Amino acid sequence: MLSQNELKETLSTSLSDLGLTDQEINLYVVSLKLGPSSIMALSEAIQVSRPNVYKLIASLETHGLARFSTRKKNSRVFMVESPTVIADLLKAKGEEIDRQSRLITQSMPDLLGLYRQGDLPTSIKVYEGNDACREAFFRIFEETKEKLFYFGSVKDLFDFVNVDPEKSWMIKRVAKKLFIDVLVLPSGDADALKAKDATQFRETRILKNASPFTSSFYVYGKKIILWQPKAPLAVLIEDENMAGMMMSMFTMLWNHTAEKILEE
Repeated sequence: MLSQNELKETLSTSLSDLGLTDQEINLYVVSLKLGPSSIMALSEAIQVSRPNVYKLIASLETHGLARFSTRKKNSRVFMVESPTVIADLLKAKGEEIDRQSRLITQSMPDLLGLYRQGDLPTSIKVYEGNDACREAFFRIFEETKEKLFYFGSVKDLFDFVNVDPEKSWMIKRVAKKLFIDVLVLPSGDADALKAKDATQFRETRILKNASPFTSSFYVYGKKIILWQPKAPLAVLIEDENMAGMMMSMFTMLWNHTAEKILEE
């Protein structure tokens, strides 16, 4: 069971989370202990002038945490609401935060589309370890409504994120109708991927006669994410010029692959 000091600290923290000032919190805590009280009694208890006590009461009323009682004839005494009201307000605030979080996540591609880097420095974030890298992998499709571009070893990427997570990611990408161009090294996984292009919003091309490697990269919008599955390590770079450079390289290899197909 919590001590009186611990209860007071918990109450103060909760009220602070609801946006109350220290003086407002003090008034609530003192009033909770005193019960219905006159303005004069409260003024003496918290050592605040009566005009300022009225201001504090008005703020608590705005937060839904206080009211005047008229049980005594020809007099008005102040009383605070039950701590259960605090719990209800915190719950409502949490639900609103969750709603806003979902809204901004859904709007992220549009918000990032408005973003202009200009003279701001390049943003670089490093993810280390399986869990962090997988988290970065699954966030890709949430951050763009534009076409995605992938280059590298699809076999090593699939082994890295595991088959089931990749299927889950692919289902979400297809549901959002995000098209992706995939340029990959030869492998059985690459052939299987290419066979399902028509139903998965994708065009896959296989880069033959390339020296084998395990790394890969995605380009989407103004971002590049580089994968090193053997470490495991991922590096996210947000820079318009570098993303443009990687897209130029991708496009050159992509077109080169098309020429090879025509020759065959």
